[in-house]
Amino acid sequence: MNSFINRSFSRREKLLMLFLVLILLAGLYFYLVHYPITSRLEEIDEETDEVLFQTDIANTRLGLYNDMKSELDEIFAMPEDQITVMPEYDNIQTLMNMFNVIFAGTQQNLSFDEVKINDNNVAERTVRFSFNADSYDHARQILSALTGTGYRCLMNSLSFSPVASQGQEKSNVENSGLRVSGDITFYEKVVD
Repeated sequence: MNSFINRSFSRREKLLMLFLVLILLAGLYFYLVHYPITSRLEEIDEETDEVLFQTDIANTRLGLYNDMKSELDEIFAMPEDQITVMPEYDNIQTLMNMFNVIFAGTQQNLSFDEVKINDNNVAERTVRFSFNADSYDHARQILSALTGTGYRCLMNSLSFSPVASQGQEKSNVENSGLRVSGDITFYEKVVD
């Protein structure tokens, strides 16, 4: 055994051992340095992509928030009598009480279409109405009260025509009563 340790290696053996040492060092470099660094860089790239994705989502939400906030600010800047709310479904009894007050003293005719509930859980209640008013100002007052209930609504159609009183040959909007008709949709939120 001593003779093997004291033996001198040939030039070819030295080159072969140097080559093996270089291969071992290259393997150690790739195993201990190169692969950990490249895998960590890939992880960093994936984390960066995730952070950018989350940032995009946050920016989108911020944009939606700012849009809703500006819309709310615009609503709250309105005069109080123009702000409307969407009551919970089924609000028919409250509407009927309001109609009794609004149309008091008139010959009114009310009919209700079937309630439609859309995909956004909003009930649409369309009311067809007709009534006689003593004058244009009276009709306007009733229509203002009807659209100014404080509940979210949309006047879909409206028509009026003069009604001749006895002894009047010719009637017009300014000097006679009016027959007013139309339909209006009231919106109510459906709560599960």
